[in-house]
Amino acid sequence: METHHDSIGCSVKSFLKYFLSSWMFPSTLVVVVILDQWSKLAVRASLGLGERVTAIDGFLNIVYTTNRGIAFGILSGNRSQYKPLLLSIGAVVAVIVFTGFAAKYGGRKRYVAFAVAMLIGGTIGNLIDRLSYGAVIDFVDFHFGSGYHWAAFNVADMAVSIATFLLLIRILKAGFWSHDEAQKCDADSDQVLEPSPEQEFSD
Repeated sequence: METHHDSIGCSVKSFLKYFLSSWMFPSTLVVVVILDQWSKLAVRASLGLGERVTAIDGFLNIVYTTNRGIAFGILSGNRSQYKPLLLSIGAVVAVIVFTGFAAKYGGRKRYVAFAVAMLIGGTIGNLIDRLSYGAVIDFVDFHFGSGYHWAAFNVADMAVSIATFLLLIRILKAGFWSHDEAQKCDADSDQVLEPSPEQEFSD
């Protein structure tokens, strides 16, 4: 009899086969990392730390700032020397958890695979910063007039945010505790199922 853990392992294995079956998903991952790192290098080459230029007056600035916390400046106040390592480990764990959810709740839908690609790519982008500089480079500064400023962010943050939203939507649509028979797979099978376009956002 198949156990719950066997079912999850089978789903993850099947999802990974699907993820690697097309160049689109790994390419998305690579493109996110390249865009993220290229944009950060461009900002570092053009601006001094703390410097900003106006891109759209009253709405968007390009800044060079660093963030020792997580996305959008959360937890940036803590200065522990172990924080970069702990946040890096936490990011990797989050990717593993969300990938497991993606496999269980719709791993053969293209938008789910793209979401996982963006999630992993964004995580790698920020992980490179933490390992290289001990902090993440942010540069997108949305604001309204001279008052409210949204916390600065980067391409990796955008990719992770979009991916998380898509994965949460899929999980909610599937039902957190549901058991979809269609998600069962044979762990020894190499068959990869390709969804039709009309099934892409269907249950």
